[in-house]
Amino acid sequence: MPYSFGGPRKSTFAAWRKQGLSQQQRENWREFVGEERGLGIGMLYTGPMPPFEEKVLEEKDNKRIWIDHMGVKRIDAIDQPTDGFATRRYLEFPVKSLKDFQHMKERYDPHSPQRTQLQEKSDLEKYASLNPDGYRHYRGGQSWKERIELCNSSEVPVSVGVAGLYWTCRDWCGFEGLSMMFHDQPKLVNEMMEYWTWFIMELLEEPLSHIKVDQVTLSEDMAFKTASMISPEHMRRFMLPRYERLYEFFKAKGVECVVMDTDGHNSQVLEVFHPGAIDGIVPMEIAAHNDPEEYLQKYPQLFIKGGIDKRELRFSYQRVHAEVARRYATAREYGGYIPTVDHGVPPDVPLRNFLYMVELIKGFADGQDLTYEPPRLLEKELGEIEEMFDPLKAVGEAYTGE
Repeated sequence: MPYSFGGPRKSTFAAWRKQGLSQQQRENWREFVGEERGLGIGMLYTGPMPPFEEKVLEEKDNKRIWIDHMGVKRIDAIDQPTDGFATRRYLEFPVKSLKDFQHMKERYDPHSPQRTQLQEKSDLEKYASLNPDGYRHYRGGQSWKERIELCNSSEVPVSVGVAGLYWTCRDWCGFEGLSMMFHDQPKLVNEMMEYWTWFIMELLEEPLSHIKVDQVTLSEDMAFKTASMISPEHMRRFMLPRYERLYEFFKAKGVECVVMDTDGHNSQVLEVFHPGAIDGIVPMEIAAHNDPEEYLQKYPQLFIKGGIDKRELRFSYQRVHAEVARRYATAREYGGYIPTVDHGVPPDVPLRNFLYMVELIKGFADGQDLTYEPPRLLEKELGEIEEMFDPLKAVGEAYTGE
């Protein structure tokens, strides 16, 4: 099985630097831990083009009220307490009516050349953003046309990720706004989702015609802790027919695995979309009452990735071992499952615990017995511990200045 561990955020690496992680180890993190890479097809920008002009409306204490590059009015902490986990509150979204959406479409031409190839280096500066979480920032990169041979000769999985239907409509309308629109403006919701379905296929038609892609991930994040943000009835009415068209499109292009990325509780999503519209789902958060074994029993053809409860990584090596072994036992019994941390790794996970998990995963992925104890060699390469992360202190520093 592949070596896949999960992604620490910026604040996590900052905490780990005080726990003995050297700058060189940080800069060469994947090589240090030995995580296996996949391969992307290159630059693929799905945000507004051109972006909205960002405007700071007010700054007071550690709060900023502003309009971001997505056209959203919001409040952010200026100095984020945990970099990589942005603290923000949304105040107003740009799309409230069909007229608003007609204007929004002007910024979402799938054929804009800037989406797949950097036109001018100055664009990176021109489209720079204040957004602290890096969300849909405009970044450079190779064009897919320059990566055809590299991708088609790759021995590792080639993947593509794009924003999905619910995700994009929520970007335009906000969670509350979109939730009301399903009832009050269903025609508008249908038009937005139809447009985005067309956008995805138009954007990917040419690259997928030249590059063999193994996995396409559609990001949705459409669930709470115990249920979805949209009812199964509305999923079937507004999303499923379009997902079935997307699924047919991807399969016709030779895509092996179509995956939905959605945090939160997944049972209603799977009930609607699998197997006819998605092959897999990630990241399988345990705190959201997901049970990988239960899903794999119910859906034998399902692919999942994730499912290692990040909360259990905060404690003893014994707790870490029990959690990781439990997930690998499920993977070995049912297949179709790559255990890894079930979302971004937060800074309250100690570095040594994470590296213990890394070595444990390598052993299990290589076929070691589930009683296997790793040698903890990575830990021996660390420096001294200066300070462990204190979440209350981090919040206090960000919001009270103390």
